[in-house]
Amino acid sequence: MFTPSQLQITAVGRLGFQAGTRWMRDHVCSHRRLVTEHRVGFVLWSWQLEYEKPLRFHDLDAATVEVGAQVRGPRSTQLEFETTFSGPGGVAVRTRATSVPLSLSGDSALSGAPAVLPDSLVAEFLADEVVRAPHRCQVRALRAAFERDGELLAENTDPLPTYRIHRHHCEVADQWYWAESLGFAVGAREEFVRRYGGRVPELRASLSDGIRRVDATWLRAGQLWDLFQVRTRAHRHGPGIAFVHELELVGDSGGPYAIIVERT
Repeated sequence: MFTPSQLQITAVGRLGFQAGTRWMRDHVCSHRRLVTEHRVGFVLWSWQLEYEKPLRFHDLDAATVEVGAQVRGPRSTQLEFETTFSGPGGVAVRTRATSVPLSLSGDSALSGAPAVLPDSLVAEFLADEVVRAPHRCQVRALRAAFERDGELLAENTDPLPTYRIHRHHCEVADQWYWAESLGFAVGAREEFVRRYGGRVPELRASLSDGIRRVDATWLRAGQLWDLFQVRTRAHRHGPGIAFVHELELVGDSGGPYAIIVERT
């Protein structure tokens, strides 16, 4: 769960998902009942992580996890969780996860279409947990800003790192579990530094000092046995480095399935 300098990005994703699921169970409805009784699912669309302080293996025996939720959008079209992980020195990690509700068809693949959250479920939230302003994902704007204003340090060329979706990467419907796809980007960054770190030594700091912030968006869901490749570019932007990872299905020209931005 830990690197030498920090709680791992994928561990933050997994723990944050469990915290949000528990919040829903305690205050609204369990995830199982949402799917089986209400035929409502959620697909993660936008996620941010920010490391404020180190949270290392030798710093503590247990972390405090606090989570809160909001329904967002003028028609209740988003569900958002804010989660913090705290150690002896206070809050060390913050995340924000914004999902889109789905109306499920009832098949075993959990097929669904974007929908508003039913009024019966919205009614379970407190008044200050219903926000009419929608969340705006910033990943595409960040990518454009790095390309426009940053200095390109390196970009990977063939062969690109590839990852096969196996069952331990998936949830119950054999679609990828979003937290595992974060690991594909982390692995791609490490391979990227191995390949280009000799020519651009400052890239190595992302391994020794770690990542400060992650912004991600999921545009399509990967399926069991899919083979993905990760296209990475590194930009110098301000005082740090930004890695932009695009997860693409091998042989598919329909655009990325996910875009994950890591910043030092």
